Amino acid sequence: MALNRLLCLAALIASAPFAAAVAQDKIVVTSSGGVWLESAKANFAACFKERTGKEAEILLSASNEIMQKLRASPGKPPLDVVVLSETDAIRAGQEGLLEKITVEKVPNIKDVPEVFRKQWNDFATIQNFGAMIVMVNGEKVPNPPKDWKTLIDEVAAGKYGKRVSFPSLTMPWGPMFTWFLTTLYDGNEDMVFQKYKAMLPNIAKYWVSPVEALNMFAAKEIDILVYWDGRAYAFAEENKWAKAYIPEPGAFQSAAMLAKPKGAPDLAWQYVDCVLSPKAQLGHAQMVKYPIVNSTVVYPPALKAQLTPLERVRQPDFQVIIQKVPGWLDRWNREIR
Repeated sequence: MALNRLLCLAALIASAPFAAAVAQDKIVVTSSGGVWLESAKANFAACFKERTGKEAEILLSASNEIMQKLRASPGKPPLDVVVLSETDAIRAGQEGLLEKITVEKVPNIKDVPEVFRKQWNDFATIQNFGAMIVMVNGEKVPNPPKDWKTLIDEVAAGKYGKRVSFPSLTMPWGPMFTWFLTTLYDGNEDMVFQKYKAMLPNIAKYWVSPVEALNMFAAKEIDILVYWDGRAYAFAEENKWAKAYIPEPGAFQSAAMLAKPKGAPDLAWQYVDCVLSPKAQLGHAQMVKYPIVNSTVVYPPALKAQLTPLERVRQPDFQVIIQKVPGWLDRWNREIR
C-alpha cells in the first residue's frame, strides 16, 4: 500500500510540469468590440502567437465586468491580461489585484514615457489614448465655435436648436469630461452644473451609449456631437459632410489601460510586451486611429495628421475624480437627469 502511494505521488510530481504546460497552452485576454477586437487579433494576438506559438483567446468585456471577475477571485484570475478604464486600473492596483510592470518582465515598457504610467504606479500602462472632441454637420454648422466655452454658451442660447448631444456624466468617461469642464471654469463645479442645466433644453440627448450617439449623428438627427477623436476623424473621412475638430484650449485624455492580474501566468507578460512593441503599436494606431504610447514609433505623415497630438490633451487627475464621482453623480441625478 505504501509503495503504491509513493508511486502515485511520483507520478503526480512527474506530471506536474506537463499539467502546468497544458494550463498555459493559451492565455485569455480582453478587448472592446468592433475595430478594437480586429486590431487585437491582427496586432497583439498575432505577435503573441509568433513569439510563443500559443493562442491568445480574446474576450469582449467591459471594465466594470472585469473588475467584478478580479474581485471575485483575487490571486486566481479567470483573465490573464485585461484592458481597464483609468479609474478602475487605479482601484485594481490599490486593491492588490494587479502585478507591477517592470522592464525585466516587459522590455518594451522602457519606451513608454512615465506620463502614461505614473498615476497607476506601474500596475497598469496606457496602451493607446484619445480625446473628446467635437463633430459637426458641416452643411448645417459651417463655422463652429473655436472654443469650448463659446460652444457651451451658444448651445445654451439655442443657436443650434435641439440638435446637440454631449456625453452624460453617467457614461464611463463622463466624470472625466466633467473634470475637464471644471478646468475651463477655474475649478468651479457649480458653474459646470449650471452650464449642464442651461444646455438641457437644447440637448437632444446627454448620451450614454457611444454606438447610439454616433448613430444619431450618422442619421443626421443631430448636428453637433461631442465624441472621441479616433472614431470622429474616421467617420469624417468617410462622410464628407461631417467635420471633426478640437476646440480651444484642447481636450481631455481618454485612455485604454493595459494590465496583468495578480496570479495570471508569467506567459501573459509576453502578450503585454507584444501590445507595447513598435510593430504592434503602429498597426494598432493605423486600425483604430488613436495615438499609441511607444515613443519609438514613427507615424506615417497621413496617419499623424489624423491623430490628436499629446500636447493638445490634458490628462485628468484620476485620484481627484474617484473622490468626486459619488457627489457628482448624485447632483447629476437630482439636477440634470
